[in-house]
Amino acid sequence: DIIICGTVQDVQHSEECTAITINDGSTISSIQARMPAVRPDDDSSLSLGATIQLQGRLEPREATSCLSHQKQQATLSVKDFTIVGPADSAFPISHRQPSPEFLHLNPHLRIRTPQYALMARFRSTVVSALSNLFDTHPDGPFYQVHLPMLTWTDCEGGAEVFAAPTQRSKRADKEMTDTYFGSRKYLNVSAVFHAEAFVQSLDRIWTLSPCWRAERTDSSRHLAEFWMLEVALNYIDSLEPLFNLMEEILRSIVSRLKTSPAGQEILSQSGSDELLRRWEKLLSPNWPRITFAEATKLLEPLRATKGKTPAARVQDVTPEEEKYLCDHFNSPVFLTHFPTQIRLFQAAQSAKDISEIPPGQDFPPDQTTESFDLLLPGIGEVCSGGLREHRLDILIDTMRKKRFLRGQKPGPVPERNAPVDAKPYPYLHPGEELQSVEWFADLRRWGTSPHGGFGIGFERLLQYLTGTESVREVISFPRYFGVCGC
Repeated sequence: DIIICGTVQDVQHSEECTAITINDGSTISSIQARMPAVRPDDDSSLSLGATIQLQGRLEPREATSCLSHQKQQATLSVKDFTIVGPADSAFPISHRQPSPEFLHLNPHLRIRTPQYALMARFRSTVVSALSNLFDTHPDGPFYQVHLPMLTWTDCEGGAEVFAAPTQRSKRADKEMTDTYFGSRKYLNVSAVFHAEAFVQSLDRIWTLSPCWRAERTDSSRHLAEFWMLEVALNYIDSLEPLFNLMEEILRSIVSRLKTSPAGQEILSQSGSDELLRRWEKLLSPNWPRITFAEATKLLEPLRATKGKTPAARVQDVTPEEEKYLCDHFNSPVFLTHFPTQIRLFQAAQSAKDISEIPPGQDFPPDQTTESFDLLLPGIGEVCSGGLREHRLDILIDTMRKKRFLRGQKPGPVPERNAPVDAKPYPYLHPGEELQSVEWFADLRRWGTSPHGGFGIGFERLLQYLTGTESVREVISFPRYFGVCGC
């Protein structure tokens, strides 16, 4: 005899027997079991959603006539069963697939459906593949680090942030936020800043951590709470090591998925070869690398159809244009060397000319950054990275141009994490203050080296790997504008 524990997904009664379908969470496939006929009125606890323990033996399907409609080759002939946890008869998830709208609003129950349980197993498999790659990398291990979720710094420079007030006071919002930490703090929008603090000590690090952005959008590409895979390397002075590592990560994930149960089930559920072809694109060599200036030229026909003309100011690439570039190359694409105007202040400046600049996009080399985005077909940008500016004078000058510095104001002394120093901070003009980014500048002031890294939007990557239409389908508890129900 064998013992199986699982959740009841279907119950059918006949004069001959009672048929039960249960799932134990290990696979998308359920097992059918039969027992002597049980009238619904006799045992109302045998209902959808109940957790149950069955004891019995496997029998060929032909021997179980009351289950002739089932497709499995064998069923469980039950000798004994125990209701471990009964479920209310009004359990809202039937064996028929509930509407996506209902599932989005009830994520605590959504995970009980076979499809979303599969998504959770798939996600776990990808994390396991990442951990194995970083632990056993041939060039030496990458150390996993845990980064803070609360911060004083907006790493994205303008991204809408979530403030983190306490519940200790009923005074006005601003006062309430200041009672615990002494000044307003925020949920982290990116792991990139704090990852740099580790890389100066450990050389090669990675982290998978949640981030928050209060973007008021209903896009299939965005979440208010999402996970970011951040990787950083020390002692690199070109983008090539980052390109190579990025390709290595994705190929390693796909290789693992192709042999894993969760990967095979996702392919089977997709119902076509299109998803496998997506995976194969990640295994192909020599992903194209094109500069921002080159991409601007390629996008001219698309922009012309929409009535766009070359502008005096730099135009960033839109999600539609990202997909256009991937379709053009029929491949993942590295889009490189973004202008300083549309990159954050920590992006390292380019030291030389990189391409012919098209009309209307005239920016010199010192206004170009050693940065890149990785674009995936059908999705667009899933990864952003590059070399980080390690030269303190250039970093502070870029902060100044992007208005991250603050003028002297009366009031409490700003927080300082650096050692006490009576000298003026290097490269600041009189009256200027670094305030919330001073600790980041300190990483250069107190010893630094050329380094770089990248951040992968984990849900966007999973969206690509699973072929789903939205990032909301690959995270168990999606939070987005207007929705955070549990």
